[in-house]
Amino acid sequence: MSKPGDDLEKIVEIIERSISPTARIEQNVFLPVLTSTQGHTAQCDIVIRNGSPPRETLTIVEVQDRNSKVDINTFRGWLGKIEDVGAQHLICVSRKDFASSIKEKAGQSGSKIFLVTLKDLSPEKIPLDFIKFVFQYQYINIKHIQSMRPYVGPGQIAKLGLKSLQYELGDKIWSLDKINMISLLEICRASIKNNQDLLSQPTIKHGVGNVSFSIVGEDTIYCYHNDDFVRIGLDCDFEWESEHTEIPMSVASYEQDQHGALAWLFEVAHNSESGPISIKLPVIKLDNGNYEILDSIINSQFEYTFEIIPKSSN
Repeated sequence: MSKPGDDLEKIVEIIERSISPTARIEQNVFLPVLTSTQGHTAQCDIVIRNGSPPRETLTIVEVQDRNSKVDINTFRGWLGKIEDVGAQHLICVSRKDFASSIKEKAGQSGSKIFLVTLKDLSPEKIPLDFIKFVFQYQYINIKHIQSMRPYVGPGQIAKLGLKSLQYELGDKIWSLDKINMISLLEICRASIKNNQDLLSQPTIKHGVGNVSFSIVGEDTIYCYHNDDFVRIGLDCDFEWESEHTEIPMSVASYEQDQHGALAWLFEVAHNSESGPISIKLPVIKLDNGNYEILDSIINSQFEYTFEIIPKSSN
């Protein structure tokens, strides 16, 4: 999991890269303090370099990911930083609107200081033709293998030199096509996932499942043993639980003072049965009127399956 604030800094970097595609942009940079005689540096959340010496311009970006406004002392610190490192521009990004005193100071600087706010958009403020995304999350857990019986045809144990296998349920010693290796847990999960009647409604469910493969017929499973694929029969009963949910993603506009929305940020956070998961999608509007997802930032400490589904605003 990333540290608080890191995600938003990365989002800002991605958006600024789309605004200035030819610029050289770095995150978490330590620039030398010009007046320091002892090699001191100043940490900058994001550094944007345009052009090249002797006509290079330097912009530093400072990001505050808090549920409080940037206070005047923090802003003064940022102003001091651009002087320390010799930057020509400062971009300040906050989740909360800036105080009037900061806006006044920025306005007096001409084009030196830019204020950007991530403004949460309530449903009534979202344009009718704007895109929407729905987060569809699905997690299947195999709680317990109740019974498992692999078998082969008569006389095959001695013929193939088969011996008792010692393996974990997550070991990828099985194959359905002699190409891709999978584990027994993956086989069990797939049998539940493929039964859409079990997973069709957003809910948490529990149940008992079965996977069965015969040594004859079309449904085949192989065990990799002694450097070869051996077709076997398999009967396995197991207990499972699943979580399936759908959540509309919230949206915030990336707005610069006097310039309106430059981009949008779609976000969702979900406390699942297995742990928290969060997703962030920066989006821009192209000249042709279409929208483009620039990237995605996903935080989770466990395996998951999810989809981001575009939905009509109608």
